[in-house]
Parts: sequence; C-alpha cells; structure tokens
Amino acid sequence: MEDVGKKIDNIRSDWRRFKTSSQFHNALMFLVFVAIATVFWFIIALNDNITETFRVRFNIQGVPDSVTFITDPPADLHVTVRDKGTNILRSGVIKNPTVDVSFRDYARDGVFRLSAADLAAELKSDLGGAATMTSASIDSIRLYYTLSPGKRVPVIVQADVSAASGYIIPGAPAPMTRQVRVYSYKDEIDTVHSVRTQRLVRNGLSQTSVFDVKLVPVPHVKIVPSQVQVKVPVEPLVHKETYVNVEVENLPQGESLLLFPNKVPVSFYVPMSHFNDEYFPMRVVADYNETRVTSGSRISVHVSDHAGNLVNVELKADSVEYTLVKH
Repeated sequence: MEDVGKKIDNIRSDWRRFKTSSQFHNALMFLVFVAIATVFWFIIALNDNITETFRVRFNIQGVPDSVTFITDPPADLHVTVRDKGTNILRSGVIKNPTVDVSFRDYARDGVFRLSAADLAAELKSDLGGAATMTSASIDSIRLYYTLSPGKRVPVIVQADVSAASGYIIPGAPAPMTRQVRVYSYKDEIDTVHSVRTQRLVRNGLSQTSVFDVKLVPVPHVKIVPSQVQVKVPVEPLVHKETYVNVEVENLPQGESLLLFPNKVPVSFYVPMSHFNDEYFPMRVVADYNETRVTSGSRISVHVSDHAGNLVNVELKADSVEYTLVKH
C-alpha cells in the first residue's frame, strides 16, 4: 500500500511540474488556435452554396373523417436542394423539414391533385425561398379518395399446408378476421364480392399456428385491413378401433344375404379431439355379385369410403361367412 501511495504522489508532482512548464503553455496555445481556425473555417464554409438531399415529411392537413384515400399519400419525399450552408443547416438539419398541404386546396371530385409546380411551391415555402431544388423523388402527387363508407366482404383463404408425420390438419385454414371493408373511387366496388389472401404455403406443421397473410390487391380498390391472420388447426393423430356394420351391394330383389358376423373390426387414426366420438363415418361393403363367381361360404369385404379425417383405415377381417336366402 505504501508503494502505491508513493507512485500516486509522484504522478501528482510530475503533473504539477508539467502544468507550470513552457511546453504545456505552448501546447495549450496551439490547441486554442486550432479551435479558433476550425470555427472560422466552418463559418466560411457555411456561407458557400452546397447541395444536400433531405428527407421531407409529407402531411395533408384538414382531411375530413368521412374521407378514405384509395391510394395512400406518401409518408415522405427525398428532395435535393442547393443553398447556402447556413440555410441548409437551419432548414434541413436543425429543423425537421415537413411539407404541410391543405386537403381543401387540392381536393376535387374524388381526386387530390398536387402538380409539379404546386409541390415545388410548397417545398420552397418550407425549405426557404432562396433554395434551389435540383431534384425530388416525387415530382407530382395524384391521390384518389372516396366519401363512401365502403362495404364489407368475406375473406377467402388460399393455402397449401400440410402437417408433419403423426399429425393432421382437421379443418381448412380460416381467417381470424372473417370480413374486411373495401372502398373504391368509382364503381369497381360493385364487382367486388370477396377478397383472397395471398397463397399461404407451410409444410411439416406440428401444432396449431397463426400466420400474418397479406390480401391480394384489387385494382382501384382500398382494402382495410390489407392483411389478416390465418389460423391453421393441427392435431396429433391417435389410434382407434371400432366395429362397423357390413352393407351388401347389388343385392337383387327377392333375395337376402345373411352375414356372419355382420360387423367387422376396423382400425384407423383419428384427430385427438374426435377420439371419444361414438360414430365414425365410413362404409364397409360386401358385393353380392361375388357369390356368383366364387365357391365356398365366405365373401370378401372392403372399406368403400370414410370421412376425410380418418387416416390409415384398415380392416381386421378381409371376409365374412354368408348364407343366401331366397324369398
């Protein structure tokens, strides 16, 4: 500890000697002159004309609540200006450049028009009359709007989705927002009866998922909102067995076919939410015509059709005994 204290005292005494030395005073004077020269250079430079590109916010004032723009106004413009450095500093750096235009001044019969001359005048009033605009990202603005409340139309989901092995998608993907509102400048709205999502493509899903999906644009029509959430239901598959009655096909009048047994066991996989269902839509059939071409007392059975949410349907017995009875 004593060694550390001595080192600190030595450093302090060295610093005091340096502060009173001529080298310190010379270095200090040099830095002061450099700072003064820099300030003078900066002032002289700001009096020269320079070119700078600004991001100018665009704002339409006084828009009535009943107005809906079919084409959205631009959020900002990129404007290249030539002016004195002091003006550039004041207009584009110190102040946030914003162009405020009046809706009433430029809106007529469903169209908001801002010509190139009008836009240039609005920009010059904000950036300063002495400024010279050399270029702008937008040279004029033409926006369509409507006073109509629009109408609600249903959303149709376009999807190509599949579940991972051992899972199933038990129902069609559905929009969380069932309807959206559409607006139009003219009569296009009368031909719009629904809107579609962009195609949702997902594979290997193992759980119920929700996706943000944009809606397909319709020409000259505003859709609010422009995207919706789509829910894709996913469930695990569970094994199930049950007994199903055997039906006889192509049975002629005046005859009966007695089957032993008349029920056969069937195994399949079903979505977990349907595991406790008492009825599973499916048909197991035997063809009467088979009795005419085969000998013996057995007839084959097979699954004719079944519900789409049943997977890997298998019969536990491929035939049953029969007895032919004529009336």
